[in-house]
Amino acid sequence: MYFCSRIGKIVHFLYFFMDKNFIFCYNKSMISFFDVENLNVFLQNFYTAVGIRISVFDDEFRLVCEYPKEPPRYCALIRSTKGGPSACRNCDVAAFQKTKESRAPHIYVCHAGLMEAVAPIKLDGGILGYVILAHMLPEENYEISLQNALKKAQQYGLSEQDILPALKDIATHSEEKINACVQILNAVAAYLQISDLVKWKTENVASKISAYVELHLGERINSELLCKKFLISRTKLYQLAMDSYGMSITKYILFKRIEKAKQLLKQGISVSKIAEVTGFTDFNYFGKVFKKEVGVSPTEYRKSI
Repeated sequence: MYFCSRIGKIVHFLYFFMDKNFIFCYNKSMISFFDVENLNVFLQNFYTAVGIRISVFDDEFRLVCEYPKEPPRYCALIRSTKGGPSACRNCDVAAFQKTKESRAPHIYVCHAGLMEAVAPIKLDGGILGYVILAHMLPEENYEISLQNALKKAQQYGLSEQDILPALKDIATHSEEKINACVQILNAVAAYLQISDLVKWKTENVASKISAYVELHLGERINSELLCKKFLISRTKLYQLAMDSYGMSITKYILFKRIEKAKQLLKQGISVSKIAEVTGFTDFNYFGKVFKKEVGVSPTEYRKSI
């Protein structure tokens, strides 16, 4: 009750929502899309109310945002070692996979000996992402948990002198409160979705990608950049391009460049300048690509207008 009362109106509304039963169809061409700015505000408010670090990952297991921004000193020490970062990543992915299979939240002890809990963000039969409550130690049997974490950290070549003070900075919570957190994780995940902080997006993302490509035609644009910019995987970017543009993203970028070149040719701009502003660093290469796509050279196209 103490934990729930501190969440206040948000939790009351979440539990009301969780009582409803719906059946939806999952569209595999959809992608999860996050409102990062407002999501950060929510995470900060959650941390202020509960005092537990919270992180949100997308459906491809990539970090979207978290609060606090910086990890505890203990985790920073682990990640500073050679095998620390990959161990952290593998531990997170294993937790996501288990949650993906069970479609339910669960508590686990991470590779560094800290307690964490993860829950899926679900909508329309699909999983949009994951919420993790991280970096906790239980108040009960605290010394045992502390020693267990100490032994795990020493496997990374860290000394007890460095580890112990950092470990003692890790927040402790009663098992009752941790269990309450896990029970509410589903509600938190649902709140992210019903508040439009995370949702399935298709047309909106497609139009945003198209606008971005058009605005940056003179720059280096590829699938890797677009995946990072719009928080989607290569597979989903390909699906989105085929569904929305009828071609791969690479062909779509080329299509937009050629269409822009046609417009500029009509305006009497020099061919060398057009090559530059449409992202072709080599003038001759631009001419070859243009002729292949249009059937005539840039100069012949201009004369035909």
